[in-house]
Amino acid sequence: MTGRITRRGALALGAAAGAGLGVTSLAGPAAAATPTKTFAPLPLDAKPRPVPAEGYILDRIGTSMHAVTANGNQTSFVVTRAGVVLIDAPPSLAAQLPAAIRRVTTKPVTHIIYTHSHADHIANAFAFGDVIRVAHEDTAAILRASRDPNRPLPTVTFRDTRTLHVGGERFELSYPGPNHEAGNIIIHVPGQRAAVMCDVVLPGWSPFKAWGTADSVPGVLRAHDVLARLDIDTFVGGHVHRLGTPADIRASRDFTYDLWHTTARAVARIPLAAYASQAEPGNQWALFQLYYDAVADAVEPEIISRWSATLGGVDVFTRDNVVTIAVSLLLDAPRDIH
Repeated sequence: MTGRITRRGALALGAAAGAGLGVTSLAGPAAAATPTKTFAPLPLDAKPRPVPAEGYILDRIGTSMHAVTANGNQTSFVVTRAGVVLIDAPPSLAAQLPAAIRRVTTKPVTHIIYTHSHADHIANAFAFGDVIRVAHEDTAAILRASRDPNRPLPTVTFRDTRTLHVGGERFELSYPGPNHEAGNIIIHVPGQRAAVMCDVVLPGWSPFKAWGTADSVPGVLRAHDVLARLDIDTFVGGHVHRLGTPADIRASRDFTYDLWHTTARAVARIPLAAYASQAEPGNQWALFQLYYDAVADAVEPEIISRWSATLGGVDVFTRDNVVTIAVSLLLDAPRDIH
């Protein structure tokens, strides 16, 4: 069955999305279940912050920008002379985001900038009614195909760059190419010395599994390079527990390049043919599974030993991400990643 998700439904969808991306506790019997696997303790910079009674954390950025964090998810908004410019509308923040805006201003939301098309970031956009919605043209194409009434189509699109002027604030939108998702953009707000890009840099954390079904792992690296060149003080990454800094961008970039290069070295020295005798002749899937297991066996301990004390979750998804990179090396075969 299809149809518009109610506000209650949006909250439920958001809770489910949040459960997969950083929520540290769940209500009900599942919370009391005995863990079946032990994970490395979180470094201090990855630990969640105390959540106030309001049920969300409201951070001020610069003079007129704010970030709202709850349920492992995060978004931001800028109060301008003409109204509020919202960057994404996550369903997990369907109740918290309007409440946070009301705490800061009585001005209406006039614009929503979509970072990208994913439902966990913009599936509550419908709740803000008839506003100006800005997105990359690839995001528009994806949303047009999805036909989701909860993610209304953008009214303004762009290809490479776009500068948006609203009520005395400037928003510099740029597209570094396919990365976590085709159409996933960088929003630089120079007047607030801040930038937003979702699902690429997660401050204090290693990447999510397969970079959230990344359209291009080389593109994730390229996006890190662009972010690292921005002159900013604050970074909003879309998930986990806190805002980021240029140092967080550098740490994420260093980790991702290290993971890429360590995997590339393993791929170069481990021959696929060595596992042919262990699989039934002609079973290519089994052969590649054995090969990727061997690559992951070689890379995972090395990365964990170097990074588990620095970033959260290094022991959780690194093995999966090694395989993702190994497949990318075979299929994407980038020539610009050094």
